[in-house]
Amino acid sequence: MSKRRMWLRSVLAVGLAVLAVHQIWRHGSDYVFAQQFAEVVPGKVYRGAWQKEWPMRRIARDRGIKTILALAHPHDSAIAVKERTLAEELGIKWVHVPIVDQRGMENPKTVFQLLDEAAAVVNDSKNHPIYFHCHHGLNRVSMVQIAYRTKYCGWTLEQATEEVAAGFGLVEANHGPDYRTMVKYYAENVLPFREEQKALAARADAPTAAETPSAEAAPAVRR
Repeated sequence: MSKRRMWLRSVLAVGLAVLAVHQIWRHGSDYVFAQQFAEVVPGKVYRGAWQKEWPMRRIARDRGIKTILALAHPHDSAIAVKERTLAEELGIKWVHVPIVDQRGMENPKTVFQLLDEAAAVVNDSKNHPIYFHCHHGLNRVSMVQIAYRTKYCGWTLEQATEEVAAGFGLVEANHGPDYRTMVKYYAENVLPFREEQKALAARADAPTAAETPSAEAAPAVRR
């Protein structure tokens, strides 16, 4: 066998080995490593993708997760049932708020109602530490993060959007809602909510006839 042929065979063997390793890594890494995992509020709120069993077990153990909030897939789908079963085994509360277009379903909710529901779950301190996720950990999870930041943390839409952009980026969806939907959500659900909270705080602080007027102002809201 000529040296040239031996050299070509060696190059081919190395190339095939590299390709095999790449394919194993590509299709097997998500069984080992957490996908799109990130800390939103240290020690309290975490986001990511739908994890395989091993990574989910590690996240739950290392972060002391008390609640998993799933934002994708039908309730009776195999992937949802599997995660719910794992959560039950680990003694973790599992909440399912799939953010999908429910038109045509019985008692449908709007996407904005679903975002409100999910953001409230994330904000509830009884659920902390919480891990919330959609399927890929990019779109719906970012929408819920923006809803949580603007509705409960007093952030502006720009601040919340910039936080997401600095993390995994802003992803535009070909079908269905994405971060661009949050402009309308902010105007229709967040700003009116803030006004309601300010009005409630003002009524709570209003003096009765037997009280001396208080000089303490209502909490400032960052816009």
